Amino acid sequence: AAGGDEEEDAGMSLSELLYGTASYHAVAKPVGLTMILAALATVYINNETTLAMGEAQLSAAYTKFEVGQPGQSAVSSASFSLLNALIICAVIGCMTFGIVLLYKYRCMKCLIGYMIFSSTMLLGFLGGIMFDTAVEVYRLPIDQFSFYFTLWNFAVVGTTSIFYQRGIPTKVTQGYLVMTSVILAWQLAHFNEWTAWALLVMLALYDLCAVLTPCGPLKLLVNEFQADDAPEMPGLLYEAGLPPEAQR
Repeated sequence: AAGGDEEEDAGMSLSELLYGTASYHAVAKPVGLTMILAALATVYINNETTLAMGEAQLSAAYTKFEVGQPGQSAVSSASFSLLNALIICAVIGCMTFGIVLLYKYRCMKCLIGYMIFSSTMLLGFLGGIMFDTAVEVYRLPIDQFSFYFTLWNFAVVGTTSIFYQRGIPTKVTQGYLVMTSVILAWQLAHFNEWTAWALLVMLALYDLCAVLTPCGPLKLLVNEFQADDAPEMPGLLYEAGLPPEAQR
């Protein structure tokens, strides 16, 4: 009997090991791919003119304190950058808590409507800015009708694959989720150097708190997803499949 228990414990340990390894690879692949594509897009879909224009637009839209002005000390630049990053993270945190409350109290029409609108705007508007920059940088021969037709199809197919999903291959949905992250990363890369580094640090700390602390919004959202009566909500989290031998 003791030998049987030891074999059962060993089997459970092996199952847990397979599950943990498969889960890591399922997350590491899209994250690694997103980081590589975002870095390539930031470097190769930009030039000095587009970087300057993007920095000016982001500074006007998302920052409260001006950074990098002539005569400004390094301490002042760092302080103002941290304050700007703190404001951005605070807004992100409030919006995430809003999503948690909408999901918790089953305001699904409002939540789904907001998610569809934001995803469509991100793919269509921000994706269009990125596409237009690529056309300008590489002098791509494309007329206005083809440009907007391509952009329209990209946004509509992306939104449909993320939120409808029926009859659409999982790889297509996952690819659009990766592209969403790449487009957003490309846009945020236009912040000036001080603000970009401050925002990177603040977002990393925010993610740790949001996921690991009991009251973190992402932790609360995952707990809501795991409830027995939780409704399906595609598009909020990246879903990756596991091999049959690694599933619980």
